[in-house]
Amino acid sequence: MSSRLGPIQLTEGIHRRNAATLFYSGMMTVTFITFINLLNPYLLTEHLKMSMTIQGDFTGNMYVFTEIVTLALTIPLGVLSDRVGRKIIFATGFIIIGCGFVLMPSATTGFWLIVWRMLVAVGIACCTTMTASLLADYPDNKSRGKLIAFSGIFSALGIVIISSVILAGLPEFFKGRGASPFDAGNYTYWVAAGLAVFTGFVALAGIKNIIKPKEAAEPPLVQMFKTGLAEILRRPRLTLGTGATFVARGDLTVLAAFFSLWLVSVFTAGGIDSAAASGKAGMLFGITQLAVPLFLPFVGFFVDKVDRVTALSSAMGLAAVGYLALGLVPSPLESWLIYPAGILTGMGEAAVIVTAPALVGQEAPRRIRGSVFGVVSFFGAIGVLVNVKVSGLAFDNISYQSPFLYMGILNALIALWALSVRLRHGEKRDDPAEAADH
Repeated sequence: MSSRLGPIQLTEGIHRRNAATLFYSGMMTVTFITFINLLNPYLLTEHLKMSMTIQGDFTGNMYVFTEIVTLALTIPLGVLSDRVGRKIIFATGFIIIGCGFVLMPSATTGFWLIVWRMLVAVGIACCTTMTASLLADYPDNKSRGKLIAFSGIFSALGIVIISSVILAGLPEFFKGRGASPFDAGNYTYWVAAGLAVFTGFVALAGIKNIIKPKEAAEPPLVQMFKTGLAEILRRPRLTLGTGATFVARGDLTVLAAFFSLWLVSVFTAGGIDSAAASGKAGMLFGITQLAVPLFLPFVGFFVDKVDRVTALSSAMGLAAVGYLALGLVPSPLESWLIYPAGILTGMGEAAVIVTAPALVGQEAPRRIRGSVFGVVSFFGAIGVLVNVKVSGLAFDNISYQSPFLYMGILNALIALWALSVRLRHGEKRDDPAEAADH
C-alpha cells in the first residue's frame, strides 16, 4: 500500500520517513557542492596566496580534474546501485565528502588542492547519482514533478541558509574571535566535515532501497552502459532530457563558482578583505537563491499538469533569460540591478531543477533506471567539465560576467530543442506503464 506526503503520492513500499530522509540528504548534497564553490576563492586567496588574475582558469582546470572523477564513476555507481541498493552508496558518499573537507584546507599547492577536491568529487558522485535515482524511485509517476519540486525547495533552503549564510560566513566569524585567516579556513571546513559525516549516518538510517539486489539484472558493466545509452537514443524525450542535464548540471556549478569569484574579485578590488568578501558574496548569492524555494512549488504543480517537454522548454527559456540578464548587469558595487537579475536566474534554476529530472524519470524504464540515470549523470558530468572549463577561460580572458552569457546561450539552445521535440512528437501525458515496462 502506498503512502502520501502532503500532495505527493509515494510509490508502493516507500514511507514518509524515507521521503523526508531523501529531502534532507538531497539538500545536504547540494549544500556541500555550493559550499565548495563559494569558499573556493577564499582557499585560493588565503591558503594558496594565488593571484586573482589566474583564479578563473585555475578554477576551470580544477573542475576538469574533478569532473573526470565524476565521469569515471557515475555509470558504475548507477549500475552498482541497481545491484546493491542506493542506501549504502549514498551514506558512503557523505563520509567521503567529510574526509575530503578535512584535507582540503591542508593543501599548500594547487596540485594538492586538486587532489583533495578529486576525493570530494568521489563522494559527490555517489550522492548526486543516488539522489537522481531515488527521486525517480520514490514517487508515483503522477506526483513526480511535485516530489522533485519539494526536494528542490529543501535544497534551495540548504543553499540559502546553510551554504550562503552559515558556512560562507564562518571564516569571518572565526576571524572575529581571534583566528588567523588560515585557521579560520581550517575551522570552517572542519565544521562542514562534521556535518557531512552526520548526514551519512542519517542517510544510512532513513533511506530505503526500492529495488532489491536480487531483483536487478547483472550483465557486464559495458553491456549495461550500452543498454542505458541505447534506451536514451531510442527515445527522443529521453535524449532531450540527457541534453538538458548536460546544460543543467553546469548551470548551478557555473553560477556558484563564478558568481562568487566575480563578487570576491570586485569586493577585494574595492578594499574589502577576503573573509568579509566571501561572507558578502555568500550572502548575495543566498539572496538570489531565495527565488528557488518560492518558485519551486509552482513549477512542481505545473510540471505535473502539462506535457513535460513543454515544461522543459519553458524552464530552459526562463533560465536563458536569467543568465543573460545576469551577464549584462553592471558591477554589484555600482548597481542594484544584480538583485532582480539574480532572482530571475534563481527562478530559471528552480524550473530546470524540476523539469529535466522529471522528464528523465518519466521516460527511464524502472528495471534499468539506475543504469539510465548513470548514463544521464555521465553526460551531466561532461557538461560540468566542458562548461566550467569554457567559463574559466572566459572569466580570465573576456570578462567576469561572460560565463553567465555563455550559459544563457546554452539554455536557449536547449529550449529550442525541446520546442522542436514537442512539435515533432506531440503531447504525452502521464503513462507510467510505458516508462516502467520497456
